[in-house]
Amino acid sequence: MKLSSQSLLISVGVIALLTLSWGAGLLGVPYQLETHRIGVCDVQIVLDQIPQGKAITEEFNGLRASMENQLRSLEADLRKLEQEAQQLTPGSDSRRDVEKNFALKNAELIWKKEDLEKEFAVKFQERREVLVGLVRAAIEEVALERQLDVVVNNVSRSENFKVYVSVWAKPELDITMEVINRVSQK
Repeated sequence: MKLSSQSLLISVGVIALLTLSWGAGLLGVPYQLETHRIGVCDVQIVLDQIPQGKAITEEFNGLRASMENQLRSLEADLRKLEQEAQQLTPGSDSRRDVEKNFALKNAELIWKKEDLEKEFAVKFQERREVLVGLVRAAIEEVALERQLDVVVNNVSRSENFKVYVSVWAKPELDITMEVINRVSQK
């Protein structure tokens, strides 16, 4: 295909016009792209390092241990009932009573386990929400002091604990330690 000098001139003119208008908005009014200051914060490190986070971890480790002890006690009762039933004559009234008691204890164990898991989850969520609120407030304080427009979560681990970086930023933009210090002081 052969281009005429006129169509070549029009093409060059369009390219020149587009190049010159690159920095202009509608109606040729020039604009400048806004710049935003961005900071990063590894929220999980903050939650792990602050005294409040450590206290919650200890509290819930204790709660979980207590729950497990309660369940182990019920399981021990079930094993005793099972052994008792095996020593009794099959079909006897006493064996049927023990088997009935075993079924009731087993149902109690299942319900207790579900109740304890729900209680644990609710308490954990309530405590975590308060803690995350403190961390968010501290992030906002530091961000305002540093005049940051955006703070993104810098995650540095995966579920299998392989380290990766989802966000890169200059080290001076990382506010993680400042947030830890702020929340620790509260």
